[in-house]
Amino acid sequence: MARDNIVIVGFMGAGKSVCGRLLARRLGRCFVEADDMIVSRDGRSIPEIFRQDGEEAFRRLEGEVLEALALKSGDVIATGGGLPCRDDRMETLRALGTVVWLRGDLPELLERAGRLGGRPMLERAAVDIEALYRAREPYYARAHVTVDTAGLGVDQVVARILAALRQTHAARV
Repeated sequence: MARDNIVIVGFMGAGKSVCGRLLARRLGRCFVEADDMIVSRDGRSIPEIFRQDGEEAFRRLEGEVLEALALKSGDVIATGGGLPCRDDRMETLRALGTVVWLRGDLPELLERAGRLGGRPMLERAAVDIEALYRAREPYYARAHVTVDTAGLGVDQVVARILAALRQTHAARV
């Protein structure tokens, strides 16, 4: 059964959480943060999980949260940047509802992500971060809707998401 969730994907710094929260408020829906679900289930912060158990353990926890997200209906869900980027996870997300990719300019995304801090993936070399971004793009590109966020503020991005959702009739807005 297709769910009527709105699932937001994108690289770190794309604005998934901040835009997702505002979108949920505008639509009168609940906002669900996949990373917060991981933290509440595991009892540790994401940087702690990465430091103590490594990235692979974190990705396993993401898989468990993805199973829990299958129970959601009518919510706005923000995923972590890497969640859609393995196995058949993007297909699973597409089955949950309308997937929206917040596509951005890499330098702008990294600048935003750096301001927020607590990003284990930012501890990599710049060339590795760019390679990671390029490797993830084909997964994100399988979203139902793509919203380019370059140079836009949160209100503008959310307005574009709402317009795109209305245009595609993919979600009940």
